[in-house]
Amino acid sequence: MFTKQLIEAELNNLNEEQLNQVYGVIQQLNGTPKNPKKTSLMSRLKQISIDAPKDFSLKIATDLGRDISER
Repeated sequence: MFTKQLIEAELNNLNEEQLNQVYGVIQQLNGTPKNPKKTSLMSRLKQISIDAPKDFSLKIATDLGRDISER
């Protein structure tokens, strides 16, 4: 509780505009989760989608000079 008392003492020295700024920061802190859940690499990779034609991989292979005769 010592930190809370220090904060309260400092708040008494602030003007109205500064208090509004402090209140905004407090609202932001209250809105953010304390331990955000980390997403796994696989779940992030599942979210990736590629909008390309069906022969996209064949075109890339041809452009790179690869033999695509064994389709």
